[in-house]
Amino acid sequence: MMISTVLRRVAATRFVVAAPSMFARTLPAYPVRAFSAASFARSHGQSDRDLSHKLESELKFEKENGESSIPPFIKSFNDKGVFKIEDKVGEKEVTLVRNFGNEKISVIFSTDALADKAEFDEGDSEVEETFSVNVTVLIEKKAGTTDNGALELNATIQDNAFLIDGVSFNPSSSLMSDQSAEGDWQRRGRYGGPVFQDLDESLQDHFHEFLKERGFDEALAEFIPQYIDFKEQGEYVEWLKRVGEWVAK
Repeated sequence: MMISTVLRRVAATRFVVAAPSMFARTLPAYPVRAFSAASFARSHGQSDRDLSHKLESELKFEKENGESSIPPFIKSFNDKGVFKIEDKVGEKEVTLVRNFGNEKISVIFSTDALADKAEFDEGDSEVEETFSVNVTVLIEKKAGTTDNGALELNATIQDNAFLIDGVSFNPSSSLMSDQSAEGDWQRRGRYGGPVFQDLDESLQDHFHEFLKERGFDEALAEFIPQYIDFKEQGEYVEWLKRVGEWVAK
């Protein structure tokens, strides 16, 4: 299922399914157990059987038409050895991680980018193959056990470039990555930084150069939307398998 098919399905339902622990490096093909409507253990309605048959048919189609090995664009990305991909089955977010000097850099993005995509160009009804992606960049600095705080940059990937939307600072890098309710509450109460577009243009340029030096180049801007498409496809196959197995029980 190519990106145009994905986008049509997402736009029609406004539902994005969000895919062994990480896709990184090995990126195994999804293990799929066949299920059959004939194996129902309990009494079911006719709709259950029809739904099970359809899910099984869709799963078979996706398996037969999907990639059976690591896509070349992912192999090339991993071979560079700059960022490590952290991707868990069943979760919509993906994180790229690297070290740069005394910094730990995390790039977080989500399959939600597909749901937010405007499908049609005005006037010609053609599906636009590229789409903008919102990413969060966390840059943490530590010296031994000393926590020197972190920057959080919100950016948009558009036209194969990273466009910074905002920059905030937190004196605690641990707080920036704290996923608890308390951590979220504390972050909400902190100053989120100035309106980035209101900054002096040369200061904006320096921030963009700051990101570029850390690997946020055109190649990474091209990779992330491709990976979102790959991620969504993998999650869709996994969703078909899990829902089909559940319906058949």
